[in-house]
Amino acid sequence: MCYCINKKKRMLPYFIILLTVIIIAFIANSYKKTVKIYNFYKFLILSILTLFAGLRNRSVGTDTSGYVGTYLRKDLDFLSIINGDSRIEFGYKLLENVALIFSEQYVALLITISFVTVYFQLKGIYKLSEQTAISLFVFITFGIYTYVFNGARQALAAGIFVYAMTFLIQGNFKKYVLWIIVASFFHKSVLFGIPLYFLFRTKFSTKLFFFLILATVGVTVFFNMLISYMSLFSEQYAKYQDIQATGGAYLTLAFTLLSLFFVLIRSKVHRKFKKNYDVYLNMFLVGTMIYLIIFFSEAYIEMTRIAFYYILTAMFIWPIIFKSLQQKEIALVFMFFMIVHVFFFYFFIGKMANLNPYIVNPQILNLLQ
Repeated sequence: MCYCINKKKRMLPYFIILLTVIIIAFIANSYKKTVKIYNFYKFLILSILTLFAGLRNRSVGTDTSGYVGTYLRKDLDFLSIINGDSRIEFGYKLLENVALIFSEQYVALLITISFVTVYFQLKGIYKLSEQTAISLFVFITFGIYTYVFNGARQALAAGIFVYAMTFLIQGNFKKYVLWIIVASFFHKSVLFGIPLYFLFRTKFSTKLFFFLILATVGVTVFFNMLISYMSLFSEQYAKYQDIQATGGAYLTLAFTLLSLFFVLIRSKVHRKFKKNYDVYLNMFLVGTMIYLIIFFSEAYIEMTRIAFYYILTAMFIWPIIFKSLQQKEIALVFMFFMIVHVFFFYFFIGKMANLNPYIVNPQILNLLQ
């Protein structure tokens, strides 16, 4: 009993951040017509999220210690990146060197990573979301924000990808590709978003839905061939063929059920939102496909990280749903929404990515004494 209470207390900082950001977002919404005040609240949200992620101890996040170790050793140089002698992308190395300008302490690295990631994520949210507070709630509870605590390079790529989505929605292929290429300087896996551009912008239909199901079955059957293709982008994927770490059953089930819900509720979506909704829905379905393929092919579970770019569209789907529903329908859907996301958030920070407990960087505490 005492252990459970202590565990909940250790998770409390994440819930405090969630509540604080949502309250500020609601306050900011009432000042939308007053640009300076509205921008102040936007900056406040950016600062809170950046500092919470940036001031953490190196023990928070599975991969954090590895990034910190590389930063402190300074054992990578630009020449090794340019010559292709390192699997670390050029953009990340550049960002690492920018952080070194401010400090050799790893707090500079974590704050720099957090700022760039969160900046682009929020930029995309403010441009695309129909209800900012709802998007921010999903952004935090769905593990999109806390992803930067773990996979820093991919989080940076995903942050820029969120901004690239603004051009996907506009139908501006050239700018979409440009920003995807920029994102690839941090993680090459984002490049898969380029050939999927036309699929994402296809109007959702029953025919498309069954095509995606058949594609899931087909890719699962020919999975080894796909891995060979992916290894052209990164040697890391070639290594995944020999790793037998499977899992992700609960996440696969959760995303599958959520996908079905988004498909079924599409009929309720107002026609003025339907075109954008279809883009987000198609992307979410592709993300779910990846989870299903990895799960049924019993491949290395870490490969599901590719799905992250597409699963994050949930933060744009939910605001459209709430904007479209009639007043009498909102209560039940909102209850479902809260239960799903709060439970997911609790499970994610409690069980995954080594996020719990949240510990402040002791170097910061020493400076304050």
